[in-house]
This record gives sequence, C-alpha cells and structure tokens, in this order.
Amino acid sequence: MLIAYAHLHSCDGDPQGARHLWITPAGSAHSVHSDSMHAEDAAIWAQDADLLPPQARGLFTERLLGVGGRSAAWLVECRLPGSSNITWAGDNPPSRLALKVPLKSLRSAPPLRSAQRELHAMLPLVHEYMVRPWGLVRTAQGQTGLLLEACTAGSLGQLQRSAGTLSPGECVTALTPVAQALNHLHERGAAHGDVTAANILLTPEGRPALGDLGDTVLLGMDAVYGTSEDDVHALASVTWSCLTGREPDAADRRVPLQSLVPEATDELTELIEVALSPYPTERPLAREFASELYESAPAEPLNLLPAVDDHALTELPTVLPGGRPSRRTDGLWHRLVRRMRRRR
Repeated sequence: MLIAYAHLHSCDGDPQGARHLWITPAGSAHSVHSDSMHAEDAAIWAQDADLLPPQARGLFTERLLGVGGRSAAWLVECRLPGSSNITWAGDNPPSRLALKVPLKSLRSAPPLRSAQRELHAMLPLVHEYMVRPWGLVRTAQGQTGLLLEACTAGSLGQLQRSAGTLSPGECVTALTPVAQALNHLHERGAAHGDVTAANILLTPEGRPALGDLGDTVLLGMDAVYGTSEDDVHALASVTWSCLTGREPDAADRRVPLQSLVPEATDELTELIEVALSPYPTERPLAREFASELYESAPAEPLNLLPAVDDHALTELPTVLPGGRPSRRTDGLWHRLVRRMRRRR
C-alpha cells in the first residue's frame, strides 16, 4: 500500500522509455482523453508528426506525458532558466515542468484562449490544489507553449480504472481538495466547466491537482460554458463514479448509493444525492460540499501502485512491512489532513 500526498513534484524519466504516463494537464482532452489510452499506446502516438518532441532553447524534453484533443504535454527539464525565449510567471520554478503545446491538427473543439491568454487567466486563480502555471516558452517549431507544474502519477480516472472503485475514505482524500479548489474559483467569479476524473491529476505522493483550466470562464457568461452549480454536479458525479465504478444514472433511474456501496454513510449518501439534483438551486456550494465530504468518512491514503508506470514507480512513497509508513511519508499524510481540516 502507498501513502498519499505532498507538494507537487515532477519525476525523472528516460525520454526514450517504451512506456509513458498518460495525464491530462490544463487544456487537453475533450474528445480524446488520455485516460482512455494505455501507456503502451504512447509509442504509437509519438510517431504522429503532430507529436514530435518540442525543441526550445534552455529546455530538454524528456518524454511525452499526455495528449488530448487540443494539446500535448511533455515532461521537460529546464537547464537554462535565463533563456530569452522563456517568460516566467513566478520565482523559483521547479527544474522539471510540463510543457503544453497545441496540436497542429485539433482532435476536438479549439481552445477559448491562446497560451498567453490562458496564462493570464490562470495566474489570479492559483491554488494549492490546482495545476500551477509557471510561464511561457517559444519553441523552435514556432509555437508558444505553456509551462505548468508536472503531475506525473496520472489522473484520478486512471487510478479509478486500475483500482475499480475507491473507498469513501479515499474519496475524501482525493476529492475534498478538489472541492476546495472549486470554491476558490467560484469565490473569484469563475467556473471550471469541465470537472472530470481525467482532469484531476495526481502527484507521486497522491496529492490531487485540478487541471484543464484553459477554458475556465467568468461566471455570468453564456451558460453553455458552465456554472458553479454545474461544477458541483460534476464533482458529485465523479464521486459517485469513484465509489461505484460507473456513471450515475438520472435521478428517476438511479439506484440508492448504499445498495451499491454499503459502507457509505448516510451523510455521504445524502450529500451526493443533493449535489446530483437536476435543480441547480438545490445543490450545495462547493465549500459546503468540501466540508460535508470531509466529515462523511475518515480520510484514507491512496494506493497508487496499480495505476502508475515505471517512470513514476520509483517516486512512490512506500509503507514498511507491517503497515507502518516511513516517518517522511507519515508526516506528509498528517499535514495533508490538517490542511483539509483548516480549509473546511
């Protein structure tokens, strides 16, 4: 078993490795989610002329991280942070980052924003449980790429597929921070608009970060782009799916959650049902969802072992024989729980 959580870090990797970790950083995937692909498919995708490794002065491209309908993400090492083609948006960036570059042949609807506008939209919304933007880079191919924190342990969707289902306590660990991130967005007049398990990324320690912020919109815009109530409904749908292994049916056809998940408490069941209401005004606020989800079950660490590839495997914190975590990992876990408790 593996203990979850710490601050975001990237991982080392062989750029020629035969297996690749498929994640979906900001702005990727709608029609072609990386979570629907196996790691072995990466070598095939890498042969696509649209997915040749980007080249940029000061950056070394290590490996493909993910590909979606509108962009691809690559793990890069910044070797010359002072290069004139890199524009930083913050001090002391990590040495390894995710470089998101647009696809020349879009596989889904075009993005609402260019890389520059996306960066400027993301910066005021920075939060510890959202993928952090770090800057822009001009590539040798003439594209402008977005530099982001690298979440190299896949996504919640990938973990769910590998594990089948998550326990209520694991859902508390994975999704309470996401609800807190959504509350952060909503309090600043923005809505995410695409909350899915594929867009909830994980670090090797199991820390979630909400990605795909490229199309985050101001509340009050055309409802086609999403509302805060839609975000809460989507998060409840993700929670249901993680618990049961399947998407929730419409309210008039949905079986009681506790018939599928007997260990789900009454509080958890009621929270999800209300958040899935077809009437937006009946749904809780994101901060209420976070608080009530946290109280619904004791938080449990995430076991990432079945879901990650060889590149991330070496970074996973382990539990010693007998179930006792290492002192370092134990401290990380308890710091996470304290942070969630303070933010309720």
